[in-house]
Amino acid sequence: MVVDELDALREKFDGCDTLAFADLSTQMILVTNSGSTLRREALDNLCAEAALVLGSKGDPALGQNPTNQAIVLNKRAARIFVRSAAEPSDALCCICGPETDIAGLTAEATACLDRILANDA
Repeated sequence: MVVDELDALREKFDGCDTLAFADLSTQMILVTNSGSTLRREALDNLCAEAALVLGSKGDPALGQNPTNQAIVLNKRAARIFVRSAAEPSDALCCICGPETDIAGLTAEATACLDRILANDA
């Protein structure tokens, strides 16, 4: 089910290169869907970045308050991180090109994560 959800989300957005379902408490990527050949180290770094910008175990790593969404941009790519409000240790990590509809992908990634967790219960 997780794989199907990630497949559908990635196909919906042009420029979406990598999606990863992560456990922030262990900083482990559990399932990926990628159009690239990211090495395990790169996925580990992506999960560590998600834990840094979102925080883990309910504690903010950056800023004063925990957040359920974060976007990191540079000239070549955007990294979008969304955390479940119901399960704060679960998150989706997305890597996409700058031409991608970032607001749309963020909203859809949040809904995708909710569906994944609803089906996992």
